[in-house]
Amino acid sequence: MILECSGDSDTEEEESDYEDGVERGGSAGESAPHAGSRYLQANASDDSDDPDGQLRVVRSAKDKRFEEMSSTVDQMKNAMKINDWVSLQEIFDKMNKQLEKVMRVTESDKVPTLYIKGLVLLEDFLSQALANKDAKKKMSSSNAKALNSMKQKLKKNDKQYEEEINMYREHPESEEEEPSDDDIEKEADDSEVEEDPSKIAIGSDSGEDDYKEDRDDIGGEVSGGWEKKMSKKDKLMDKRFKKDPSEITWDTVNKKFKEIVAVRGRKRTGRLEQVEQLTFLTRVAKTPAQKLEILFSLVSAQFDVNPSLSGHMPINVWKKCAQNILSILDILVQHSNIVVDDVVEPEENETQKGADYMGKIQVWGNLVAFLERIGVEFFKSLQCIDPHAREYVERLRDEPLFLVLAQNVQDYFERVGDFKAAVKVALRRVELIYYKPQEVYDAMKNLAEQTEDTENGESEASEEPRVEESRGPPAFVVTPEVVSRKPTFSENSRTLMDVLVSLIYNYGDERTKARAMLCDIYHHVILDEFSTARELLLMSHLQDNVQHMDISTQILFNRAMAQLGLCAFRVGLISEGHGCLSELYSGGRVKELLAQGVSQSRYHEKTPEQNYCVQRKNWKCFYLHWW
Repeated sequence: MILECSGDSDTEEEESDYEDGVERGGSAGESAPHAGSRYLQANASDDSDDPDGQLRVVRSAKDKRFEEMSSTVDQMKNAMKINDWVSLQEIFDKMNKQLEKVMRVTESDKVPTLYIKGLVLLEDFLSQALANKDAKKKMSSSNAKALNSMKQKLKKNDKQYEEEINMYREHPESEEEEPSDDDIEKEADDSEVEEDPSKIAIGSDSGEDDYKEDRDDIGGEVSGGWEKKMSKKDKLMDKRFKKDPSEITWDTVNKKFKEIVAVRGRKRTGRLEQVEQLTFLTRVAKTPAQKLEILFSLVSAQFDVNPSLSGHMPINVWKKCAQNILSILDILVQHSNIVVDDVVEPEENETQKGADYMGKIQVWGNLVAFLERIGVEFFKSLQCIDPHAREYVERLRDEPLFLVLAQNVQDYFERVGDFKAAVKVALRRVELIYYKPQEVYDAMKNLAEQTEDTENGESEASEEPRVEESRGPPAFVVTPEVVSRKPTFSENSRTLMDVLVSLIYNYGDERTKARAMLCDIYHHVILDEFSTARELLLMSHLQDNVQHMDISTQILFNRAMAQLGLCAFRVGLISEGHGCLSELYSGGRVKELLAQGVSQSRYHEKTPEQNYCVQRKNWKCFYLHWW
């Protein structure tokens, strides 16, 4: 019965609605298409002509933020009327958060007058509340506690805006500041346009005009008629710097650079977007020192592209990062008065000194840390990529690029006399060479030569300009390629190893010397020089102190001992080989000790040290495995 009653009532309501529609709009036949126009795009124009309908308004992001702050100030006034300090405390925190959004949208250093007005109102009301002691005694405990908290917060906050507050008190009726040209451009890009669908005609001339304007904004045509569409922030960057080079000052670039660096690491900050913006700033830098400073931040931002410890940096980003470090070396070699240091903080306007400045210019940076990080990312990629895939072989072809990078960094440190840093770089080069027999060394040398010939041929054949390079003004500071892009190899690997380990033995610390000695022993062993390798091991006494060293050095010691035992077998010294290998195989954990995987055993539980050893980050790359 309930269902029947409800059905009858629905029918009666529909009939009454229908009759009302007939009385207002004429016959039912005339009202039917009008009702259907709500859902049909073809009749959208008829629906939009309704005088009762409201047109949607174009509101910019800036207007929305100011409306939110204005609404918050109104809420503050209402809370003052009822003396609610708990709500006032929450409103004050909310207004400070809204201030950050307004400053970000307007991209201006000037604090909005509306915010200053709210601070003045709150400050005056606080003074009245503190002066009225009788009313203060009658407050609840929570309200009194919020009042004391607001007193401390407001006093601390108002110190930043003392000048603005005093100016507002002198001229409280001053009008809001006029938006600047940059604000207008920002509003044009960030505004959320809500248009009436009926105003948009498909295939109209206005659409074609808008398309032409968009094409003009993109920044030039590319051969073949194709163009690359830029994001809103890229367009804004172009609008800001697409002007006469004489109008772009050091302060303009430095201000934008500080803004980008300030938001690094925050939530919802696009890492790739930061890389693109810093890359653009390197083109508009006004001095070599400023370009160098931006390049250091650019390399750090490229390392942040992959935040995961288990993954690796994208290969294309890795290659660009290597090229940026080479550009850093170009500037340092060309301008010898620029000194890179990560200990002493440079002055605020240090990078404003131009190329004609003959004095010392300090720039913050650490080339050794960059080189070690880019080397770690290279080996992490080899650990993550499937060793049986073609991608793995292609990745191994990037090894000469890392070699030339390490060689140039070491040459620079030796030139400036910083042998402590040069030793760390030399150890990275040793760790790339020590495990290679002469045949593999020759193949790597031939690969480096073929790679350079291929790159030269491609650069001569390709004449099409790149969109990213053609966008924006030409580079203000042109940096020629001063350092070599091709690694230099000795005739044989043994000669190169002798040069590198000699430098480490003279200037390195204890750990660096120990690792260099183990790499030297390993390299002598793969050349079947058993007696020389055994003498080096006995003279160094590494076997007595290896248990106190770090995990990676212990793994390197185990691998050197295993190769020493194999070399003894190859030269016919069976007993010596058995003595070197017996300790490795006695525990049944040979894979863990050589960092080549995990040995499965159901009768042995692993200690925390053994579990750390078998973690994947300590494993050797697949091409370093022996079986």
